[in-house]
Amino acid sequence: MANSWAAHRELSRMKWLIKSGFLLTLLLVDRGRADEDLVVAPNPGDDGNAEDDISIKYDMYNSSINICENVADEVYLPYVDDCDKYIECQNGKIAKIGSCLELERATPTLCLEEGKSCNLGFDPVFQVCTYRSKVQCLPTCESFALSSFCYDNTCTKYVLCYYGRPVLRQCHDQLQYNNMTDRCDFPQFVDCVANDCSATNNPNNITYIASKASCSKYFVCSNGRPWEQECSAGLLYNPECQCCDYAKNVECSIDATARNIKPYSRSPLRRADIQCPQVGIHFYPHKYRQDAYYYCVDGRGVTLDCTPGLHYDPKVAECREPQNVGL
Repeated sequence: MANSWAAHRELSRMKWLIKSGFLLTLLLVDRGRADEDLVVAPNPGDDGNAEDDISIKYDMYNSSINICENVADEVYLPYVDDCDKYIECQNGKIAKIGSCLELERATPTLCLEEGKSCNLGFDPVFQVCTYRSKVQCLPTCESFALSSFCYDNTCTKYVLCYYGRPVLRQCHDQLQYNNMTDRCDFPQFVDCVANDCSATNNPNNITYIASKASCSKYFVCSNGRPWEQECSAGLLYNPECQCCDYAKNVECSIDATARNIKPYSRSPLRRADIQCPQVGIHFYPHKYRQDAYYYCVDGRGVTLDCTPGLHYDPKVAECREPQNVGL
């Protein structure tokens, strides 16, 4: 009888709590405690820096990263998200954003058949406008995937994709973009020399560049493009004579050990444990780890890792060598 009375009394108490709203308050308090670790990311302009407002209206071609930096004159770059367009660089700046279709309309050379559709595209390899079927256009950002791809004619710039938004990124400290891992990496694991090749069309202007990943490999640069070469067995490339030479005459010590780093595109996404601003593109340092950071796109956030050996630098919003962070 006593147990029955106690149960009845407890049930009556619960009904009173529900009616009074007290139980709802307790639940909200418990939920608040569970979310104590959820950090709210600052909104653009909260720190008084007006430059943060640029991230709300993000423009890849008018951002803090200069797309033409370290790009030789007379080199044309492909335009992200539009294979018909191209970018002309002069003195390290954008001189013009052109269109193959508009160029063809002004001076017809390809689309000469009346009444026939003619799809054109810019070919960054041969630096010409030609039929779209002959052009390998840049990838496009998928709606919900996280991925990246290399930006042509540069070793340090790449495009980071999330929720269909392409964002231009740049590696620092002579690091290079590695398309096998979707992030900035040490040169010996990438071996890109595109920035070092001359962009002249003079066939007599041929240069030789040593590989950053192998002592026996080198590149022949002609017409602004690097062509990979390999020395015969037992020989190493000697920059002094620009030739393959005996090992005793070459000073080369490159260590490119094998690693297992999965690219973002083949790894499960990890939600960022911060509340991202609802508008704009933002990068924030990780709460606990120096080798990771958060990437926010219009309120959606993911956690990204640096290449092992690198730390995230909020000053440049990119991973770099630890001794250079903050410089």
